[in-house]
Amino acid sequence: MNKALTPILAVAAIGGAAFGILQMNARSSAEAAAAERDQRLSNLEKSVRDALDAANKAKDELATERENVARLMKERDDARAQSKAVAEVAPADPANPGAGGDQKQQFDVRNILGNIAKGLDDPEQRKAMKSVNQQMIGSVYDKVFKQIGLNENDSKLVTEILGERNFIAMDKGRKLLSGKNDDASVAQVRKEIEATKTEYDGKVRAVIGEEKFRELTTYEQTIADRRAVDGLSRAFERKGQPLDETQKEKLTSIMVEERMKAPSNEIPDLGGGPGMQVLMSDAEAKALQAQEEALQQRVAARAAQAGLTPDQVNTLIESQKRMNDMKTMGRTFGRAFLMPK
Repeated sequence: MNKALTPILAVAAIGGAAFGILQMNARSSAEAAAAERDQRLSNLEKSVRDALDAANKAKDELATERENVARLMKERDDARAQSKAVAEVAPADPANPGAGGDQKQQFDVRNILGNIAKGLDDPEQRKAMKSVNQQMIGSVYDKVFKQIGLNENDSKLVTEILGERNFIAMDKGRKLLSGKNDDASVAQVRKEIEATKTEYDGKVRAVIGEEKFRELTTYEQTIADRRAVDGLSRAFERKGQPLDETQKEKLTSIMVEERMKAPSNEIPDLGGGPGMQVLMSDAEAKALQAQEEALQQRVAARAAQAGLTPDQVNTLIESQKRMNDMKTMGRTFGRAFLMPK
């Protein structure tokens, strides 16, 4: 071979090898780009599938929520209708339930309420009621959960325990609307509810410990007092004597202190009704009312410590009396439908 061609052939060989390497790199890059593209397409397809699944799930949840809303609206409308019926047959003299209403009508209303109570045997209604009950508990107890330092999981667990407790107590009470409802039966139901309270107190204590349980119990026993301050505030505003935030806080503290001098062990009525008083005998209710009036007198005597003026103290006393009258009437009507004469 001509020696002059040798460098040329060498260069050509090197160039061919380089071109081959370039082709290999180009093919590898193309394959990598194709693989990346395929991966992007796969990820995109997965994202679309996930989005469709989420949309279908949200659609199903929305349909379920709409059904629950429709059911709750119907229950609300039924309750309003029953409230109207109750008002129409309510006795003219609250102190004498049998004096002002037709007994047959009164008993019919009791049967209607009994049928509504039986409706809670339906699994869907129970599920909806439990959901509403837990939401109410979460709203009412959120402040104390934060105050005693519960984490999210413990708060949720305690809410579930309290919700289950309240539902069991309700189940025990509603059987009086469709079964025996004499004094002995009412007293027995009350004992069963008290036993339920004790049992579930133990469950809550096991979750949060003794110290936090004491703080939670104090809050539970004073829920009505804390709520009462909101009602009292509106009364002061109507009188042109609004309470400032400092007065509200101090008045609440005084009411809590006085309440805890004679604590009870009742499950609080989050709806603001007479609660367990409906299951008390007349003598027990009368003694409780006397105790309540004595407490309110002590609060009024200390109201100046909260910065209330003499006029505001008078408004406080008037509002307390009005609240007592409403509670007494609520218990009277409750007993009338629970145990018609």
